[in-house]
Amino acid sequence: MFIMATWRPKQDIWLIGTAIGLLCCKSDNYEIYLAVSKNPSLEPRKFLVGLKKDWLFYQQRDVYTYSSGINDLVSYHFLPEGYGFLIKKGEPVYIKVGAVNLTINPLEYDAFCNLYYTLA
Repeated sequence: MFIMATWRPKQDIWLIGTAIGLLCCKSDNYEIYLAVSKNPSLEPRKFLVGLKKDWLFYQQRDVYTYSSGINDLVSYHFLPEGYGFLIKKGEPVYIKVGAVNLTINPLEYDAFCNLYYTLA
């Protein structure tokens, strides 16, 4: 589990959505997680609980079978119209990623996150 990226807006914004991609080999057996958060903490690390709390947006992919298509790999999350998370100028937003490997094989995966916002 690690912080993949930290973003600080240059002015006040409303964070309104995200696109999250969790990609891996089709024959692997593990779980991939990505969280967008204002909290940099990764604790507690056991069972990746640090990713599963204090998040603004979250995506989990359990890889136990072949992908069923693009919607299984990339997900879009948007708040209802008129809502958003206020992020102040210079306030950090953390993109946190982790994986649980249930096999003895090394795992290879890729994760990406696009943030959608409007000016405050």
